[in-house]
Amino acid sequence: MTISAKDGRNRRYFPRVSYRAYASLITLGQKLEVHILDISFNGALAAVINKHTLNVGDELVLTIEIDDGEKIKMQGRLAHQNEHYLGIECRATGIDNQSRLRELLETNKAADQDRSLESMLNKHEG
Repeated sequence: MTISAKDGRNRRYFPRVSYRAYASLITLGQKLEVHILDISFNGALAAVINKHTLNVGDELVLTIEIDDGEKIKMQGRLAHQNEHYLGIECRATGIDNQSRLRELLETNKAADQDRSLESMLNKHEG
């Protein structure tokens, strides 16, 4: 969910964190293999290589394979698409999936902050 600010930028209720993972996306008519690029508590950005017939508003189930072999199942809808990028608005289903997602976000948020700090330091050194 986004809120438009007066200056035209978007502010998110739930910040995105970079996270790369394989996932499957299932709709009423198809199953697609996708690659997660970033994730938040209420959505994800995914890339799909194969042709598809998805439309904005389509209901879907997104299942993300996380590093420890576990899976996070999220249910939602296709919010937007641009070429092979899919913006998915979704929520983790059930307490176990929500807990796994929260832990994943906290872990990767810290890693994102470390990368940002390292990038800033490298810019100032050069």
